[in-house]
Amino acid sequence: MLDELGYRTSDFAQDLSREIEFAINKMDMAATANEATFSFFEKETTSFHADTKKSGLLDKLLHFLPILKPEKSNEPAAILATWTAEEALSPQTYRKPEDLAAGDKNAVASLIKTRLPWEEREKAPPRKKLYYQIILGSIRMKDATEQLIKLFGEDEETRQKIQEKAAIAAILIDDRGFLVEENGIAVSSFAWALPQALKRKLDILGAWPDIEPKVIEYLTSILSNQDNEGKSRPVDNAILKEAYQWLVLQFGLSSDLIEAPSFALRIEHLLSSEKLPQLSLLNSFFLGDLALAASLLQQGKAKSGLRQYLGDEKPKHIFNLLTDHNAVEKAVSPAMMPIARWPSVGGHALVLLQQAAVNLTRDQLTNKDGLIAVNGPPGTGKTTLLRDIIAAAVVDRATAMTGFDDPEKAFIPTGKKITLGEKAFFHLYGIDPALKGHEIIVASSNNKAVENISQELPALDSIGRTAEEIGYFRSISDQLLNPYLAFEKNNKNTNSTKPIKSWGLIAAALGNAKNRHQFLQSFWWDKEYGFRTYLKAARGDNVALPTKDPVTKQVIGEHQPAIVEAENPPSPRETKTRWQKTRIKFQSLKNEIEIELKTLEKIRHACLDIAKIRQPLAEREAVFYHLQRLALQAKEHHEYCYKQLTKAKHRSEGSVENIARHQTEQPWIFHHLFKTKRWAIWLQEHSKLELIASRSEIEQKIAEQSYAEADQALEKLQSEYEAEKKQVETLRHKLSEAYDKIAPYRASLGDRIVDDQFFVKSHEEINLTSPWLPDSLHRKREALFIAALEVHHAFIDASAQKFLHNLSVFMKVFSSGTASNEDEKSHLGDLWSTLFMVVPVISTTFASTERMLGNLPQNSIGWLLIDEAGQAVPQAAVGAMMRAKRSVIVGDPLQIPPVVSLPEQLTAKICQFFKVNKSIWSAPEASTQTLADQASCFQAEFKSDQDGRRVGIPLLVHRRCQEPMFGISNRIAYDNQMVHAAGNRPASDIAKVIGHSRWLDIKGEAETKWCDAEGQVVVDFLGKLAAAGITDPDLFIITPFHIVANELKKRISQEAALLERLHIKSSDWLKGHIGTVHTFQGKEADCVILLLGAPANSQNGARRWAAGTPNIFNVAVSRAKKNLYVVGSYEAWSKVGYAQDMADSLPCHRS
Repeated sequence: MLDELGYRTSDFAQDLSREIEFAINKMDMAATANEATFSFFEKETTSFHADTKKSGLLDKLLHFLPILKPEKSNEPAAILATWTAEEALSPQTYRKPEDLAAGDKNAVASLIKTRLPWEEREKAPPRKKLYYQIILGSIRMKDATEQLIKLFGEDEETRQKIQEKAAIAAILIDDRGFLVEENGIAVSSFAWALPQALKRKLDILGAWPDIEPKVIEYLTSILSNQDNEGKSRPVDNAILKEAYQWLVLQFGLSSDLIEAPSFALRIEHLLSSEKLPQLSLLNSFFLGDLALAASLLQQGKAKSGLRQYLGDEKPKHIFNLLTDHNAVEKAVSPAMMPIARWPSVGGHALVLLQQAAVNLTRDQLTNKDGLIAVNGPPGTGKTTLLRDIIAAAVVDRATAMTGFDDPEKAFIPTGKKITLGEKAFFHLYGIDPALKGHEIIVASSNNKAVENISQELPALDSIGRTAEEIGYFRSISDQLLNPYLAFEKNNKNTNSTKPIKSWGLIAAALGNAKNRHQFLQSFWWDKEYGFRTYLKAARGDNVALPTKDPVTKQVIGEHQPAIVEAENPPSPRETKTRWQKTRIKFQSLKNEIEIELKTLEKIRHACLDIAKIRQPLAEREAVFYHLQRLALQAKEHHEYCYKQLTKAKHRSEGSVENIARHQTEQPWIFHHLFKTKRWAIWLQEHSKLELIASRSEIEQKIAEQSYAEADQALEKLQSEYEAEKKQVETLRHKLSEAYDKIAPYRASLGDRIVDDQFFVKSHEEINLTSPWLPDSLHRKREALFIAALEVHHAFIDASAQKFLHNLSVFMKVFSSGTASNEDEKSHLGDLWSTLFMVVPVISTTFASTERMLGNLPQNSIGWLLIDEAGQAVPQAAVGAMMRAKRSVIVGDPLQIPPVVSLPEQLTAKICQFFKVNKSIWSAPEASTQTLADQASCFQAEFKSDQDGRRVGIPLLVHRRCQEPMFGISNRIAYDNQMVHAAGNRPASDIAKVIGHSRWLDIKGEAETKWCDAEGQVVVDFLGKLAAAGITDPDLFIITPFHIVANELKKRISQEAALLERLHIKSSDWLKGHIGTVHTFQGKEADCVILLLGAPANSQNGARRWAAGTPNIFNVAVSRAKKNLYVVGSYEAWSKVGYAQDMADSLPCHRS
């Protein structure tokens, strides 16, 4: 009904819509009703004999289907087939029939009466038509799960849908019982896949996309039965029975698993609606998109992002940002800085690796398709990073907008008109390509994560500006953030919830039907605050509304709608002038920032020059000093040789003189002739002197040679020394010039300069640095983001007519859920781009992606930002990633892994058949985050006690937890690479009563994982807080096990007096403050009690499951900002896996 009211513009319709919406959100969704316990259908189906041609359909079909049999490991097509098989076994379930009708018991019509509801000719309300959705049998999940477990084994803590059922099929008929012509049948993949799995026929599970259309085709032939005259017969008991039994027979469903059809759901549908009602979703949210991805891949049409994700395009080079300083230096360079940033609260700039992540995202993806991964451990500023990416994309579009002198020229006439209602029509415009590619979708598998981002981005306290300094359609964003304000104001009710103050229409939560309807009503149809009203006023229409007397309800005058009063749209003439002024202001500021960034980039190059000079200078100086030493040694040797030569000359001259003097003493000839003794003595002395002279002559020649060589060597070394000295002086001069160049900036920028000396600092100093930009430039970048929003506003004002037409068509398509004709379908991207020009960010869960975006082609969305990606099964992101040009995947694989309901052995067998590595490609080991991490070229490697772990761009500065929580988390999960920056905070009120963080060792008996003694400690803990006067304590109680959480809730709910003293509403507080780690992902509290449970010796398996990986304790510990109290058996837990780290970090107090 809510969707249908969206077509109505009367005051009555709008008021009724708001009332219904308010009622739905206030009603207790836990209402129950008695289930039909029997049916006119027999459960036993083996006696049924259908047409043999039909009965063998699936066997024949499977025989001819091209079942995928991969030849190599981890082929992309095989990966998609694996995911398809897993999703085929993951149905949508319900507990009671009314669950399929949003809790409306009156919508449930019994089929166990003699006459069927449509045979009774039930009456529809005025202007409505009745339709019936018949649930064509169901499977009891308890029984099905037990059979799967029996065959494939049970996993610890796997969520089982014990009390739930899965429909076998659903059909939609009109009020006369005839099957609707379009999309009138939905068949459950689980109903087909379950028997195949139980028969271990896992090879065909990936074939569901081929099976489904054939099953629907044959069911259609049964349900569109004709009488003897060839006329269609309405669906009756016999036809329903035949269709049901045919399905059971074809699928091979065992009678002990199923229940026959027993109810239908009444659907009251507006006669004026152009669309038919939609059947309930029976299958996985992801099967349709997985089939589409497989088809695109097979045809070679899959885009780069999806191929990277599936490992079809691998990174050519991987940069480890924890060790590759050159890569980090380049990543944070001024040239890579976006020209705008989100106005931060407190004016704080991003630290080193946060800025690197933003810069690399922009550098790698701005002009090309693809993906990039960011590893965001708890408290490291993931949302802060995403805000800067969003700001940059908004400025990109504003830059494109300012390229149009006349904004209306950005809308390209298509010549197509779209009719709305009986009289109205709207022109359909294409959007100039320059304005496309800037759309932003934030997606997650976590509803809370999506909700948080949608609320945080527009909230005034999320932006570092006052309401006077920034505003962008604030009146609409106030309505979107506080959807019940208008209703309660009109009804004079008071809302206990404090309204959220917003600054602007930066984001909206869409996704599921409720959010989409709320957006339609608040954003578009609301006459007081709707954007439709604003556009009409901006194009010059009279939009005055009647003013009614509050008592008589009579019209007593007119007033301008609230949005006109608040936003004051300019006249059509003023819009042109305002556009030019806004455009010039933006361009001027943008140019100013670009000049400053270029200047800083020059300084960076000067720093690089210094680095380039330093190395060769150091090498030259080493050579220079070596030559200097050699020259000194050569000079000393030269002097020594000179001295030696001088001595040799003296000796030689002396020996000649001695010979000459001795010659004068030669005896007379008589002595010579007679060889007298005197002659012999003289002759002997003469020979000796001649020998000495000869030797002296030789020594002189040697000395002369040595001296000549020394002289030559000295001359050469002096020449080399002088040449090297000149080179050194030249390099020193260049270095001095470079230092002089950066000196003024070093004084102003200080340690923000990232030069070659930056990385010699400590790990903490490096990572706490905000690189390069001064605070003054950050303020200008923030101002540019604000100016970009002003550009958007002025652009919308100057082309209000075009926006009104395109958005009117969009709202028609959006409210119906699908494009109704080829004109709408072919321009769906243009229509979405028009909306994104008004609301830059749209959020959705993965589960709603296909239904929300429908036929939107590949690459139609500019940016996909995935948050908490570590929680998402890998296949969840495929649909969103297909439709996006660029994907930024943020998360942490060491927090909560994806939730999987299938037995591990079953998924292992499926992966084995398709030759897919389970640990890499299948949850829970694999997630959207792990696949993105391995596909990204920028990574980090954390070492651990087990294998090393590679992640995406790492965020390392943690600002949430005090010790010992930070130290425990850092040790068990992050290789001690995290940097603590939480600062000193005052002690919590809880710690003042309970004391410091510690392990409370409890000796207790337990038959299950729940231990009464441990639970009593928690109750006593709360009692002490109550006695100290503490109310509504900022405290989470976290446990690894579902049974412990459930039993603790029961135990505390019995303490009514205690809860009253604590000012706690039992149900609300228990739901939000007690649970397994999955309850608390993304949340924080002052204190955490970690209630371990499983104390018995027989529960080693449970303890190993909880402590065998870092995930559970990492999440639990990192929720606590100030104190952690572990409650459980120290003896049982302290030596198990990662619990040892907690035991080493916490003092143990034994009770």
